[in-house]
Amino acid sequence: MKAGRVSSAAVLVAGTVLLAASPAPGAQNAPAPETVAAMERLAGKMLLNGKAYEYDRQLADGIGARLTGSANYVKATDWAVAEFTRLGLKNVHKESWVIPATWEPETVGTGRIVEPREQRLHLESEGWSPSTPEGGVRGPVFHLPNENSAEAIQANAVKIKGSIVLIDADSRHAGSEVPEGVVADNDKLLAKLGALAVITASSATQDAVSVGGSVWDGSLLPLPTANLGQEDVLLLRRMLDKGPVTVEFSFRNRIREHVKVDNVVAEIPGSEKPEDWVLVGAHLDSWHPGTGAQDNGTGAATVVAVAQAVMALGRAPQQTIRFALFGGDEEGLLGSHAYAKAHEAELSHCAAVLVSDSGAEPPKGWITLGRADVNQALAPLQPLLSGLGAEGTSDYGRLAFGTDQADFMARGVPALVLWTGAEKYRTLHHKPSDTFDKVVERDLALGAAMVGVTAYAIADQTGSFAPHLTPAQVEEQMKQIKQFEGFKDLRDRGMLF
Repeated sequence: MKAGRVSSAAVLVAGTVLLAASPAPGAQNAPAPETVAAMERLAGKMLLNGKAYEYDRQLADGIGARLTGSANYVKATDWAVAEFTRLGLKNVHKESWVIPATWEPETVGTGRIVEPREQRLHLESEGWSPSTPEGGVRGPVFHLPNENSAEAIQANAVKIKGSIVLIDADSRHAGSEVPEGVVADNDKLLAKLGALAVITASSATQDAVSVGGSVWDGSLLPLPTANLGQEDVLLLRRMLDKGPVTVEFSFRNRIREHVKVDNVVAEIPGSEKPEDWVLVGAHLDSWHPGTGAQDNGTGAATVVAVAQAVMALGRAPQQTIRFALFGGDEEGLLGSHAYAKAHEAELSHCAAVLVSDSGAEPPKGWITLGRADVNQALAPLQPLLSGLGAEGTSDYGRLAFGTDQADFMARGVPALVLWTGAEKYRTLHHKPSDTFDKVVERDLALGAAMVGVTAYAIADQTGSFAPHLTPAQVEEQMKQIKQFEGFKDLRDRGMLF
């Protein structure tokens, strides 16, 4: 899941009515008896003999961390192609796109407080940071009091010049919404004002790092940027209260420019309407401190496990189910962006997009991002989903641009994101602790089964699932879930298709 450093138009009456009240075309159509029977068998297969747990083991323990464009990422795409092919899916292939830069650490980051006393710092390079100069970077620390606007940063220009800028939750006024593009602009402004480097605060405790951070489009950060453990951040803040603090740090990263990256795609063709399709997707890439077992081995494993179970069922739904494993999610949803753009002509035939990217905790239902009509369309499935404890729906707007449904949602396609508890996920993702031993087999199986039966039910409908929204209705949707500013920022910068 993409996690950045934070991660106006009259009300449109028609959009409000659609999103809040009108029945969806499929809302009154309960699944046919034969569909229900197939869904029940599918759920049973995935709970009693599902493969998601084993697939996650193969990804996390067998291949390991999967930085976009890295050798391990390529191994993961080859693994997915081989498994989809072995299972007998059709149209198994890779689809390429180009990332501005790939990034991999070559050395472990080292750092220390130099003055007023010496102390080791627990840090690593932030993702997509350039290397430090030979011998490292050294300078006084300046805690940036406000990162939420260019004006606030400019007001501290004198203190920023020649310093290593510390940015933590207080800098961002925790809880406020700063669009990703603004964060990228702020990084560039710090460089323009003469900052030597940046230190960002990890969300992890016990001085662990929590790596993230490109500038959304897969390009390099403008300054060497270190991710510092939370306890060390608090120490620097206390020391700064008493006087000047000087630090130094060093790391070296391997950078390659304009690299081809592959998504992996496969299909189970529909028996009656193969030109219409439901997309089941997740991102295959991960960060490197751990092995990406939760973020997003669980999601990628779910996609392949659903494909395996539907094939084993022996009854293809009426519409095609398309399976997609995307790269570049962590650098700005780049793979799904490229896929949606490349398949623009087909999107009118996409009944729904289902994305898994929230780790393996017991499922609660689907995040429907302000689509009351989608909630209504899901209502006939609730009796079966309730058996999995997963009949609920949630708006949860903060996830609107946090995972790979974003570009499809922005084009009006009904989009659903797996809704699970997030307590474990928040403590693990992007951290050294994101490893396979944290995955609970039962929880992963429940979530995978929920994705499988929902995708199958949508694909086996005779009518449409829910309408595609117009651009004006998408804007109203974003306002309802309080994400319009971020949506507009990304759209204006060409970062949303």
